[in-house]
Amino acid sequence: MIDSKDHQKRQKKPDTQSWLDSVAGKDIRIEHGEIHVVDESVKEKKKHWMRNRVTVFGLAGLVVLAMGWLVAGVVFAKASVGGEVVSTRQSDAALQNVVKQQADAYRLAISYPDGSKKNFSLADMGLTVDSAKTVSGIRTQQKLASNHLVWWRPVPVDLSLVTNNAKRNAFLAAQATVTIQPASDAVLSIKDGTVVITDSTAGKHNGLKDPVNTLEAAASTMQVAPLQLQVLSTRPAITATQLAPYQAKLKSILDQSVTFTIGTKQFQPTVADKAEWVEIGLNKDGKKVVVTINDGKVLAYINKIAKPYIEPPRARIEFNREDGTFSVLSKGTEGSDIVGKDKVAAQVTKDLLNGKAVNQVLQISQADFNTVSADSYSKWIEVDLTTKRMYAYEQSNTVKTFLVSAGAPATPTVTGQYKIYSKYVQQDMTGLNADGTSYFQPNVSWINYFYQDYAIHGNYWRPTSYFGNINSSHGCVGLPNIEAQWLYNWAPVGTPVIVHT
Repeated sequence: MIDSKDHQKRQKKPDTQSWLDSVAGKDIRIEHGEIHVVDESVKEKKKHWMRNRVTVFGLAGLVVLAMGWLVAGVVFAKASVGGEVVSTRQSDAALQNVVKQQADAYRLAISYPDGSKKNFSLADMGLTVDSAKTVSGIRTQQKLASNHLVWWRPVPVDLSLVTNNAKRNAFLAAQATVTIQPASDAVLSIKDGTVVITDSTAGKHNGLKDPVNTLEAAASTMQVAPLQLQVLSTRPAITATQLAPYQAKLKSILDQSVTFTIGTKQFQPTVADKAEWVEIGLNKDGKKVVVTINDGKVLAYINKIAKPYIEPPRARIEFNREDGTFSVLSKGTEGSDIVGKDKVAAQVTKDLLNGKAVNQVLQISQADFNTVSADSYSKWIEVDLTTKRMYAYEQSNTVKTFLVSAGAPATPTVTGQYKIYSKYVQQDMTGLNADGTSYFQPNVSWINYFYQDYAIHGNYWRPTSYFGNINSSHGCVGLPNIEAQWLYNWAPVGTPVIVHT
């Protein structure tokens, strides 16, 4: 018989195999002769704690590195201004001074077909740097994330420029264009009473493609490499297609009936006569045809047919001495003239442009002379609009006489006593024609302004036959260039100018 207590003991005795199975895969340590089984959960906790600590330190390190990078982007940020690297930690005023200095020193090079090279300043090109706006652009560039990431690279600076369009265009024409073969514009002309169009032809030149943008982009970036001129086609300003509508208009003017009557005699200008009155030109931009009637030429025709019947008066000129007395330089003579001939010429011009037939009766009447009083000037100028003569005086002595062409009837020269207030060796002149269209006359020489924009100046575009015979200008007093040069050198600012009819 088995004792129940012994049985219980045998039940409690550990089963070696079962125990080994239970500790499989676990850490077993023997300390002081005792076996210890390490709990897995404790081990895993220690591993997680270590991993978390590494992660935290890693993130902290990244934050510190990023902050250091950002700080470096502020502390060490630089800009490249015309090749000079400067710190952007300077004040705006200091940076503006750097920008101005670099812009003043900058020169843009242009290479020419003959192998030569020229350098030009921003001022030469009609460009001015806006330092404040340029620095504002630098500050904007600084804030870009892409520039913070590569803070060791200087921020490239583009100049903010202010452009004088007229000066820039003149620079491009003079310094960035070399004519190889000029273009020929289509021409509208009158030959033997017939309106003829001569077609245009293209030309060639060395220049810049898209010249305005190319020039300004190179200047803005302070480009070091020279601009290279290329062979380009030159387009004519006016083509035959553009002239076609004006051919019909010209023909209608030449076909219109025009009759002048003096007493019992009638005068009908020929097609060639009327063709002389017509002027064909371009507007200021050179892109639009302007057809006008020169009323000065109409007036010249009236004077020609009336010449046997009229005699223009000559003004009486009195010279006042300093002692209160005066001497008569010219006694003055009465004459006869067409009544209101200036208005007649203006009306003929208007009727022809509006397609109306012209029938004018010219009345002749006596014309009294005017009296002109001149003070005791060391030098002074007299302009007689009627005789189309101009006289240069030194006190009461006539030094030189000129034939002139003054203001046309629709744009007359002012009369009165004035003084030369400004002088220019050469200028381009612009303004309005009597019909409201604009005109542009380049390279007018030897200019003496005596009242507002009225001047005595050289006139190279009128034939010699105009001077002394036809008043054809927009109000100025014109004379041949060689005569104008003499007057320009002779008459200083302040010289009195007396203009009369």
